[in-house]
Amino acid sequence: MTYDAFGGLEEALVQENDLLLLGVNAGDVYIPLRVMARVEVPYLYDPIAEGQLTAPLAASPSTNGIKNNTWFPASQLGSSNVTGNPVDVFDLTRYPNYVYQMFIGISPALLRVYLQQPFGTNQRSLPLIQYISSYAQAGFFDGSLSPLYRPSKKTQTWILPGLSIGIGYQNIEAAPEYPLLMFYINALNVGVVTDPATVYRMIAEEGYAKIFTTGGLQPTSYAVPTHYNIAGVHLDDTLEEVTAGVTPQQSTSTANLRTRQQ
Repeated sequence: MTYDAFGGLEEALVQENDLLLLGVNAGDVYIPLRVMARVEVPYLYDPIAEGQLTAPLAASPSTNGIKNNTWFPASQLGSSNVTGNPVDVFDLTRYPNYVYQMFIGISPALLRVYLQQPFGTNQRSLPLIQYISSYAQAGFFDGSLSPLYRPSKKTQTWILPGLSIGIGYQNIEAAPEYPLLMFYINALNVGVVTDPATVYRMIAEEGYAKIFTTGGLQPTSYAVPTHYNIAGVHLDDTLEEVTAGVTPQQSTSTANLRTRQQ
């Protein structure tokens, strides 16, 4: 590890008191949040030692690095070494005030990593060339793009309560591979912003809030009221619509999701 390991992420990290608009459901609905406190947490994850993989990825018989590579389908990142043997170490449903801004470093260099968010929904895939085990040509990160101790800003992934991840692997090498992942986590303690004037500035005034989408291009049916007790807002809302979107809900049922006016 070099002295400046992780230093390339500094400008990308969200800071205390930042205002965030986190988009879900393919960016249709946004959750207005304020960062109350944060801590940076490097998390080194060995999929074999933790039990996500039962053995090294077998050598690949592929002759072109595209077809017939050794493939392990996406699964949640559990741990047999943590009390209770959780099947998902990124499950934030018990910690509703937490959000993770996360970057992924990968080893070895040519190991390909595929992301699902939520678990079961392929992300970073092209509509006509979605990644499948027999033809996994698109949609991956590898260790050359995002080295273990220098995670690329392009691997940024947001984890919210109820919106975790699954990861799959592909070995294109003619030798077994031993995957190793570094999750560089900016763990945020957040509060929901419910002041309509502030939220309206967040969506209307450029640079007033930081805007991110999570879950990729595909709709994920994330129920905002269930986790944040508001309906959420849209980037083209009027002040009246914003007021309705940030009013605390009496019920947290998914039936209370606000229907967008066309």
